[in-house]
Amino acid sequence: MTMTNTVCGTIEDILDTEVHVIVDRKAACQGCQATGVCHSFTKKRMDLRLSRPPEPVSIGDTVIIAMEGSSLLKASTYAFLVPLFAIIASLCLTQFIDAPVLYQALWAVLAFAASLVAVRHLGKRIEAPRIIEVIHEE
Repeated sequence: MTMTNTVCGTIEDILDTEVHVIVDRKAACQGCQATGVCHSFTKKRMDLRLSRPPEPVSIGDTVIIAMEGSSLLKASTYAFLVPLFAIIASLCLTQFIDAPVLYQALWAVLAFAASLVAVRHLGKRIEAPRIIEVIHEE
């Protein structure tokens, strides 16, 4: 049994094949232990571009967005652990070959940059959030 996380958002713009949806971060992160830490570093709302649903939508409609729990876990793992492991691996390797501290720092920065490219590539393999219901504004 797979667990699905849902959150409500509001359609802000309609494009050819996508819709621009705004989600209040407080609603999206409700119940998360780290919400206080994250909110101090992020915007108050999330801007999402999602595939346009088959039913007609209008600007201002409320939509329910779903994301599989496994996709959420993968995204978090990729975003946090891949860069961390890349930096640690580069520091261990440069320490092992007895490189000067400046080179260790430079390799750590390069490893971090490379890890962001890897995270971007890995992120494309994660199932995207999808609109499962449209609640039309009256």
